[in-house]
Amino acid sequence: MNSPTVSAGIKPLESTVTGVWHYRFGTSGPPAVLETHWHEWMSARQASVWQFLEGEWVHQYKNVNHRITHNGDFDAWTLFDRSIGNTELGWWLERVLHTPNHARGDSPKIAGMMDLLVTQGMWDASVRLAYQLAIAPSIESAFGGQKPAVDAPNTTPSPQNISNWAATFENIFVLYRKLLAAPDSPACSQYFCRLEHDILQATTNDSSMSQWSWQRRVTFVRTAIHAFFHNDLYFATKTFMSRAEGSFGLVTVSTLDEGRLVLSAQGQPMSVGFNWQDEYMVYASEPAAVDAVLLNLPESYRLDLDQKMGEIAMVTAKDIAIYSMSQKCEVASSDLKDRWISMADHPYLPQVKYPENDTIDPIAADCREIPPILAEIRLSWQNSASLDRQSADYLVHLFCEKAHKFEQKRQKMVRAGLTGHMQQLPSVDLLVTGVENSLWLGERFAQDLKIVFPWLNVRVISSNEVLQQLQHGFSSLQLGKDSIVLAITQSGQTFPTVQAINTFDQLFRQDIIGELFILTGELSSFLGSRVIQPKHSNTVRHNIFVNGSGRRTSEPATIAVAAAQHTLTELLLYLAKQVKHHFPDSSPFGMTLTQESLAALEKMKDDFLDINVVQIMGTTPTGNTIETAIRQTLIAGGRTWALHILETPLAWGIHALYVAITVGWAIPFGHTIPLAKTILDLIVWIAHIPQDAVLLGIVNPVVHLVDIAIYIFGSWLWTLGLRYFQGRQLLARIGKRTLVIGDVTWVSKLLKSYVSKLFSLSYGIASLEVHGANPEDDLLHDFGHRVVRGTLLFLGVPDGRRGQKQKHQENAAIMTGKQADGVRNIDVGPEVVVMGANPEIARKGFSSAIVLEDNDEYFYFRNAAFYFKDQNAEDQKELIEDLRESRFGAFERLLASYVFFWALAKKVASFPFLRYQHWKSQSRTKIMTTAAPVAGMSVATPKQLYQPDRDDKPEAVISDQ
Repeated sequence: MNSPTVSAGIKPLESTVTGVWHYRFGTSGPPAVLETHWHEWMSARQASVWQFLEGEWVHQYKNVNHRITHNGDFDAWTLFDRSIGNTELGWWLERVLHTPNHARGDSPKIAGMMDLLVTQGMWDASVRLAYQLAIAPSIESAFGGQKPAVDAPNTTPSPQNISNWAATFENIFVLYRKLLAAPDSPACSQYFCRLEHDILQATTNDSSMSQWSWQRRVTFVRTAIHAFFHNDLYFATKTFMSRAEGSFGLVTVSTLDEGRLVLSAQGQPMSVGFNWQDEYMVYASEPAAVDAVLLNLPESYRLDLDQKMGEIAMVTAKDIAIYSMSQKCEVASSDLKDRWISMADHPYLPQVKYPENDTIDPIAADCREIPPILAEIRLSWQNSASLDRQSADYLVHLFCEKAHKFEQKRQKMVRAGLTGHMQQLPSVDLLVTGVENSLWLGERFAQDLKIVFPWLNVRVISSNEVLQQLQHGFSSLQLGKDSIVLAITQSGQTFPTVQAINTFDQLFRQDIIGELFILTGELSSFLGSRVIQPKHSNTVRHNIFVNGSGRRTSEPATIAVAAAQHTLTELLLYLAKQVKHHFPDSSPFGMTLTQESLAALEKMKDDFLDINVVQIMGTTPTGNTIETAIRQTLIAGGRTWALHILETPLAWGIHALYVAITVGWAIPFGHTIPLAKTILDLIVWIAHIPQDAVLLGIVNPVVHLVDIAIYIFGSWLWTLGLRYFQGRQLLARIGKRTLVIGDVTWVSKLLKSYVSKLFSLSYGIASLEVHGANPEDDLLHDFGHRVVRGTLLFLGVPDGRRGQKQKHQENAAIMTGKQADGVRNIDVGPEVVVMGANPEIARKGFSSAIVLEDNDEYFYFRNAAFYFKDQNAEDQKELIEDLRESRFGAFERLLASYVFFWALAKKVASFPFLRYQHWKSQSRTKIMTTAAPVAGMSVATPKQLYQPDRDDKPEAVISDQ
């Protein structure tokens, strides 16, 4: 141990301590204690156990308990030469183990299988298993010959029969135990034969075995003896996994194997880390969790089990043994040498980041970091030795090869007089895949790539859909031998994307597709992974882009999206520049942009990073905080809308206080003081009006009615008062507000996800219903009939001054806002806030307008005809503006919206008695290894998928201290 630890008086533990945790999203039903990991089937019990200790067999009564945790899906187990589904298997286990289990999930059945298969040193468990493997003819034999059913009879050997058989075996074993002092040595083989012979003789007169044939009895005895000597936790896990169907990130632990864990990975990740210096081991389903413990520590290493081929590891605090399921043998230490990842000096470690997260408001911290991170990305792309540039150069190389082939085929078509028929290759040139935020960013990237290379065959498909299509055949993806795949996954552990990555990597290695590239913010997930290793040992492969954002604790994504978006922008511009450099006199894939146009886009990118992003986020690229007018405007706008959300609890609180005072007054003073009656009494007292005045007789009933109305409708009245003094719409509907976000599709989807997560843990009395749509397309059709008084409509408006297309987009957005604003009742409609760079939007009559920073147009197009030389200046400007809007304009609105809605949620989340953590959601336990929703698939033999028809997928700590 380290000297500071020793000097502090901390001493090593006398024995190994094992801790197992399991933390995940429920996949098979509502949360329930019974269904919660870890799982056991048979509860802890005292049992007779023989153990081989210090060269002799020792008998003890020990606590026996086997438990498991499991990521994945356990579908079936091969039993009696057939596949048995986990439901029927559960009924069968209840009978065989004579232990009911009411859990419905699949994982508890694995715990039951461990109770059945872990038999070392226990004769009762050994003969019980042997009966099922050697004597029972079918699963139906446990159900009285009937089809398995919950109410079928139990006809398995009774506990008494099992006990009698075990006593027979044990009595003979006691006679031989000293002769079996080295059970694994060849010298003991003769004693095993004599043990087997004597047990067979002892069972000859057992009436319960009289119906068995001699051969079946021999098999039964041999199976029981083998199980007694060999079926420890490691062997039992290997036996289970060899017959199991499904995906498994499995941990098995037993009181009989103290200080050892058995970890299994098949279709689910599992990473193991060792600190050899301090003698402890950690494991987790996500590599990043191991790295968080061991990163930068001396003598610390990580090893990722091979989930594609299937591996099982037996680990202690100091050692590991790995069994390959595909090779059906132990993996030699020499074969593991290249798989160990050093946590101190791995060449990619500088790319692994664990930002210091603000535990009070991680979203605010993430937003402050956006300008520095985007600046780091820009510097990385300027460095030819960076990982991003090396990967981009490799991608450029592949693109240029494709371009040459494309041109050759096009020339052949020209010579054949078929020019118009050759604008795309039949197979996909680039397939982009991901889920949720990654997918939406990939869709926009693909559209912009098509603007630059119109003849490039680009396809975008979600990872879940990829898995679905691969399960039914390969041809529907339209991939060829030159096809390139770009997979986007921020965490590097998103289940469907990782499953797709593993499959595409197999296809690449079998020369079925061209290459696989990955864009991630979490490089640690791929350290040592085969998907970034070259196909051949004598080659180098750079196929991963890192956006630099690292792992973030806040679930509403801000910096991760911003970093991925800007990385894709850098990739797009670099790809275009390099392709143009390699083909200066031609237009590969119909390339549209000139060198001058690319230079203009580069300048726009720099100004966007140095001016727009800084102004919105209030942070310089060096991390210094500054005060900006636009940021203050955004925060003020968000806080104003927060008043809409908070008015219900605030009015309810005021009314509750009113009732408490006016009615509670009766406790000390004997009478209530309702508002109207109290005011009347004051007037009578001040004006000296006699109590028997006729006027009072007329007014008193009216006053009582007014007080009744105040008690009944007080919350509504206080709401009106709040709105009046706060300067908000008086007659908007009262209750939960609806927010509709309108912007281009990818921005509206990102913001819908962001804002809904901001409010996912909010209280119902102060919550928000969130929708999103494209005002140029489906917003009015989806929400026009749902607009009511007080609907919150947030519209992002493209800058119509940029070009004709942007003018049409601006007009469409404004028209949608006007039409929604025209849906009114008692002359009250929605509250519409528009945001964009064109100052004209402030004069369109909406409730509010937020005008973003505007850059100097003159610099970009000061002399268009000369600047674009012989090219059509207007066509080039139109292309530039299309890309400017998608890469920078829409991105700017997205960043501004992050600040606006963060300010809104922050104010709501800070309201007294209704505070919540706005940076979390209910999905926090949905680990990335959870199927979402398509289950994993076996990728061991992907060639079965390939049918050419064209030319071409918890952590523990063990410590000896």
